[in-house]
Amino acid sequence: MLANQSLLIETMQAGHRHTESVLSLLSKACMKLGCDEVQSECEQLRVVLKDTDSMFATLKDASTADLSQVLADVKKYASDVVGQESRELQSTLAQKAQASDADIHEKFKKLEARVLTELAGGGAEDGSGGGARPKAG
Repeated sequence: MLANQSLLIETMQAGHRHTESVLSLLSKACMKLGCDEVQSECEQLRVVLKDTDSMFATLKDASTADLSQVLADVKKYASDVVGQESRELQSTLAQKAQASDADIHEKFKKLEARVLTELAGGGAEDGSGGGARPKAG
């Protein structure tokens, strides 16, 4: 795999150099023909290609890396991502549980208040004070 990567990088670098050569020739031809705008664009692109030439050294360095180290880095990254997502999920679930608990507590308070109000109101109407509910019929 590494040999193929090196070959691919060298091929890309050769294509990069050939493109620079073509741009240089095109720039010279445009200068002779008086196409100043096209010539300046060719020169700008040639300069950009020269500036990005260091990319191939970086790719070569990366392609010779120890595969076990790369695998360890990938495992560590995946573990970190899973851990982070797990913490976010846990936090979200805790917030939802607190919100549900607060909602149930509030509903229970309302129900309790309503039952106490009905009991107090029902006891005063009966006069018995026993708090018995009237039968629905």
